[in-house]
Parts: sequence; structure tokens; C-alpha cells
Amino acid sequence: MSKQEWPSLNDGDVFKIPLGDGRAAVGQIVSKYLTSYYMVFFDFIAAEEEVPSLVTEALESEPLFAGLTYDGLFRPGRWQVLENRPVDGRKYLPAYIIGGHIPSRCKVEDFRGTRRRPATDLERETLPHRKTRSSAILDDAIRADAGLEPWVEYYDALRAGDVVTSAELFDDWDPGSRGATQEGL
Repeated sequence: MSKQEWPSLNDGDVFKIPLGDGRAAVGQIVSKYLTSYYMVFFDFIAAEEEVPSLVTEALESEPLFAGLTYDGLFRPGRWQVLENRPVDGRKYLPAYIIGGHIPSRCKVEDFRGTRRRPATDLERETLPHRKTRSSAILDDAIRADAGLEPWVEYYDALRAGDVVTSAELFDDWDPGSRGATQEGL
């Protein structure tokens, strides 16, 4: 038995998500973080065979869902990379809150985990903790949004919404920098 070759995923990869009814949605990998990927899933659905020719239109749509997830659905080939397009990580990559429930230990961290500073009261209340979710949950949320499965309240947490980005909180933040110093530790 030969070893299965899995696709190598890269920042900017645009992929289709088959819905099982002849239509497909579109997502894009924004950036890798350790063993997971930050992905944006667009509010765009088209006939599955037409999606490859509609990538530009899909990427101009509003983000519907976003988050860190694993590459699990690429491995059996369910999610299929169509092409690679430039992606602006400054526009999408969130900042996170870390440090638990003790206000004096609470920090804001950039997406890459390379920059930290003390969190303000407002940041402690509004910024999310970093969570990596199963790709199957995101797949289910996309199908539910398309009316193919029941909506589960949990999917609300996956909505792209208004993300406070690392670029906003760390104005000199470089999305490609992996060697920046940590502050405020």
C-alpha cells in the first residue's frame, strides 16, 4: 500500500466546499498558525461546476464565517483547492486575549503569538480567546447557513462579524514576521 499524498496548503489558497446538492461555497486560507489554519468562508454559493470560474466574485463577497481550523477536510479531498490568490492578513487576522481571569495577568496577543501587551478592560470584555475548531463544524455551519441542515446556536460564534485585528492593536505588526519580540510578558 502506498503512502497517501495530502495537499500542501498555503496562505492564499482558495478552495471550494461542496454542499452535497450540486452547489458549493468558497473559502480562503489566510494564514497558518502552528498546525492549524485561519480561514475565511465567504457569503457566496454557486453551482459546483461554475465555482472555479467565479473565484474573483466569491472573494469580493463578504466573509460569512472565519476561524482557526485544521486541514482535515482537505485530506479526503472534500474541500478542494482551486487556486492561490493574494490575501491581506492585516484585514482578517484577529488579536486574542490570553492570561485567564485575573485582570492583572490578562494580555492581548497578536495572531502569530509573537506580540503581547496588557489588556485594557474593554479588550478583556470583547476580544476572543484563541480557539481551534474542527473543520467538520465549519462545514456543518456553511451547510446550515445554506438551509441544508438545521441551524445550531453554536454556529453564531463562527460568524466573521467585526474582528479586532492584530494590525489594529499592533500597528507595526507584520503578518509575515515570525520572529518579533514579545512585549509585556
